[in-house]
Amino acid sequence: MFYLKSLVVKNFPFILPYLALVSLCIVTLLMFTKGQIHIFINQHYNSFFDTFFKYITYLGDLAVFAVFVILILLFVSYRKSVLFACATLLSGIFVQLLKNFIFSNHLRPIKYFAGSYNLRMVEGVSVHTNYSFPSGHSTSAFSIFLVLAMFTNNKYIKFMCFVVASLTAFSRVYLSQHFLSDIVAGSFIGVIFALGTELFLNTKNPQWFSKSLYTSLTRNNTPENC
Repeated sequence: MFYLKSLVVKNFPFILPYLALVSLCIVTLLMFTKGQIHIFINQHYNSFFDTFFKYITYLGDLAVFAVFVILILLFVSYRKSVLFACATLLSGIFVQLLKNFIFSNHLRPIKYFAGSYNLRMVEGVSVHTNYSFPSGHSTSAFSIFLVLAMFTNNKYIKFMCFVVASLTAFSRVYLSQHFLSDIVAGSFIGVIFALGTELFLNTKNPQWFSKSLYTSLTRNNTPENC
């Protein structure tokens, strides 16, 4: 419990604004239906945001961005790589289980509004129709960037990690891939798995955790090992 409190305090520049944003989203969801919220957001757009959100959404693509980061972290620290991999992959698996076995009947916006409202779609974006809740991209974005925030002591970088995660999650609504409720739930799962994985790994400290692929390779190439 003490380490959890310390972890939260250390990452306040990420967690505090996240809690404030989630609170605002929950109040909005209590005041309006998810359909009303989505239509309001869908009606506010411009060409810059079309392009911006079309590409920033890929930061929540677990199969591409996360794997790339995991490989880089192997050269920095095995522990950081394991933390990042476990937090992102386990949260991703958990979300897919929820989507496919518990909330499989939740429709995406394009199908939800079919015949009742003509959504404006961003050109070049492939839109899905089913398995809307929760948002996998939002889960990935918040688990990815909260873990990255844990790797630095710079409070401004921590805050920027929150901003990027939030924009990535919001892109799913802007692009009509998800509803606001989907990304709120997804973000919460990502945060819980990131914190939970760090708490679990804090109880483990094998010797190889302090090493990296870089140190392993350089050690093997030192003169005494040649």
